[in-house]
Amino acid sequence: MKLFTPLRLLVLLVILVMAAGCTGTSPGSSSSSGGLSVDISAMDSILASTYLQMPSLNMTYIDFIISNPTDTPQTVTVESEIQGYTEKSINTVDVPAHRNVTVGQTPSLRTSAIPSEMTTAMLHYKVALADGTRIDEQTHPVKIYPKDTMVWAIFDGDQWNDMTPYIGAWVTPHAAEIDPLVRRAAEYTPDRSMTGYQCGDSCTDEMWAESSNVQAKGIFTALKNDYQIIYINSPIAYGKSSENSQRVRLPKDSITSKSANCIDGTVLYESALESIGMNPHIIILPTHAFVCYDTKKDASGQFSCIETTLTGSSTFEEAVARGNQEYREEIANGDFKSGNSQDLSVANLRMIGIYPMQ
Repeated sequence: MKLFTPLRLLVLLVILVMAAGCTGTSPGSSSSSGGLSVDISAMDSILASTYLQMPSLNMTYIDFIISNPTDTPQTVTVESEIQGYTEKSINTVDVPAHRNVTVGQTPSLRTSAIPSEMTTAMLHYKVALADGTRIDEQTHPVKIYPKDTMVWAIFDGDQWNDMTPYIGAWVTPHAAEIDPLVRRAAEYTPDRSMTGYQCGDSCTDEMWAESSNVQAKGIFTALKNDYQIIYINSPIAYGKSSENSQRVRLPKDSITSKSANCIDGTVLYESALESIGMNPHIIILPTHAFVCYDTKKDASGQFSCIETTLTGSSTFEEAVARGNQEYREEIANGDFKSGNSQDLSVANLRMIGIYPMQ
């Protein structure tokens, strides 16, 4: 399976977030008081799924560059918040004489306040001396995108920047709805259990595959029989003209609605598989998505795939045959090698800081 290595993926994500149009900087501002000056750069919009990943990627939402050209050190307080949507970030820093200090902040997003549709909020920031003397205080409009909006790529200048790895945020193994799903899936396994990769050292590759496939079949059968998941296409999302955006249901929403399109179904299966300790892979084609999974821990190349759109209409064996065929076709066509299609290991995404958004 062709994978993004953690280091390569981390470098890619840092470049993309810094360059992304959905997180473009607002017009720079500069103010001064008491001899100090401050330049401010802030993102003009928030994509909830990616914003939640920024702390783990050591990235900031707003940066303050404070300059002290005087002969006297100064203490400065910096604060920022998106009113009604984040907590307030506050930092107090000492700015040495004739030096610059950069303060970066990412106010903590209140997940309960994330809107269901794109909305406009206000960023408020304030920079002041220790005695309360204001250096700069402003508000700027900020767009906030709903949690279920995925931006696959962003047009920046003369090229598209790929944001696909962030789909890993939709894989949510700890969502409250996943445990009951796994519990129901266990009822469809011979020994009524979901053990992940615990076949044992004495198991052959064939035995490992059988153990993993039995558990995947349990998930498939539970989704088909108990949750009655059917395929419904619902790709509409709203964003800037420079964005390639799509609505992607969180697994909990697919369970509630009893419906999923190809990417919805993929992250739903991924969530259940990851919750039992298996390593799923998100397979992204230009116009389609499906799930694969390692059938043995730490064994590259031993895997199986499921065409999730067949959950409501076919058998597990038919869905696996279709998924495996689709994967082989991508290899034969050279699409993984060219980058037209992507095989994203969820384990690798976690290693570089793409975590579940809930």
